[in-house]
Amino acid sequence: MYYEDAYLKEFDARVLKMMKIDDRYGVILDRTAFYPMGGGQPADTGVIKGKSGEIRVADVQMINGAVVHFASEIRGEIREGTEVRGAIDWDRRYALMRNHTAAHLVAEAVRRAADTPMPITGSAIDVDKARLDFAHKENLRPLLPEIERIANDVVKEDRIVVVKTMKREEAEKYVEKFHESLKILPPQVQEVRIVEIKDWHACACGGTHLKSTGEIGTIKVLKRVSKGKGVERIEFSAKES
Repeated sequence: MYYEDAYLKEFDARVLKMMKIDDRYGVILDRTAFYPMGGGQPADTGVIKGKSGEIRVADVQMINGAVVHFASEIRGEIREGTEVRGAIDWDRRYALMRNHTAAHLVAEAVRRAADTPMPITGSAIDVDKARLDFAHKENLRPLLPEIERIANDVVKEDRIVVVKTMKREEAEKYVEKFHESLKILPPQVQEVRIVEIKDWHACACGGTHLKSTGEIGTIKVLKRVSKGKGVERIEFSAKES
């Protein structure tokens, strides 16, 4: 359901399976809005409530094609077949969405500031900040003010964020226009989910995103870090305007 509507905060579902994996209790629902960790984006947290109990969700993982909600605490009783209501921690999710969309925007802002289509070698999204690693031999620190200016110009333009699914061959050609590739995708993946900041940046992505760049607020570039020969890391954060 997080793909159908990234803004869905609560939902009704039925418990399909309760299980114990190692020392953790997991729950599988017939449908869910909880995002499982993946694509550089952390998992959602929140609560699953039934008539006779509730589960505090501390982690969510995709395991063998099923979304498993791991509990930090179980109060009362919830059994298989129980009708429940799930509620994600929306403040956390929205902060992750803002930083994730900001990361896509900053990727192109860095390339334009440096005037070269440098590859991204790593990334991570968190609630309070995000980072991108670039294959680039020159120090990016002198460009930080320009990167921030370019990024915030696109925020102010309030460009729409479009999500679409393409055949792999079509997607490969499409993202090339934005200096991206599908090299990290396993060869068996033939249907590719593309997230595009309209006419600015597009890449394969399984994360949750904003509807438009204006929701980011303001992008603050925090620092540049050298990650070894030929790798530059940029850290940044989506701040309230």
